[in-house]
Amino acid sequence: MTEDRSTPDDAQRPEGEPRFSFTDKRKVNPEDGSVRPTGDTPAPEGQVADETVDPFDAEAAELFEQAAAGGDESSLPADAGRVAELEGRVTELTEQLKRDQAEYVNSRRRIEGAAQVSKDAAIAGVLGSLIGVLDDVSLGRQHGDIVEGTPFHAIAQKLEEVLGSHGLTRFGEVGEEFDPNLHEALMHEDSEDAETTTVSLVMQPGYRMGERVLRPARVGTRGPA
Repeated sequence: MTEDRSTPDDAQRPEGEPRFSFTDKRKVNPEDGSVRPTGDTPAPEGQVADETVDPFDAEAAELFEQAAAGGDESSLPADAGRVAELEGRVTELTEQLKRDQAEYVNSRRRIEGAAQVSKDAAIAGVLGSLIGVLDDVSLGRQHGDIVEGTPFHAIAQKLEEVLGSHGLTRFGEVGEEFDPNLHEALMHEDSEDAETTTVSLVMQPGYRMGERVLRPARVGTRGPA
């Protein structure tokens, strides 16, 4: 209940009685039982209701009306351009990733190849240093110093097996065709009935590891005159 200094008329009000007015804020209309809208009862006719409109609500309502009328299509070209830019960036990064992967694979192959070459060179160095020991074993067998069934024979056989497991093989036999890449001819004998040059005498066998010749076979040859 609030005091109202404008109504009612003084003629209808006893002298000295204050002026008052009432505002009906009930949510249900007592006459028909309907639910009233949220807020105060509308101002009487002839009076302006004191209602303040939130500017954010007004802007939201305006945007909603624009969207309902067909939407704001001004942003579509910008969105399409952004999508195209991102797709181009994805393509660029994908190509860069492929190039990096190829470079990594090639680099890894080069590293592994260099490591294998270094490993083979190290093994070849060790095997080459043991060729002299194998020469002594071979001479011992020829002179009867290493007889089968003795401990020396077992040790020599085991040594040869271990070196063979690392790719060491011996070559140079009488009757082989002479190959300057494998044989070193220390002497030669002409023969009228020979059609090709062959090994006629093995002075020292040769050794190789795979395709790598560690020592050529020192031989005597026989060939056409």
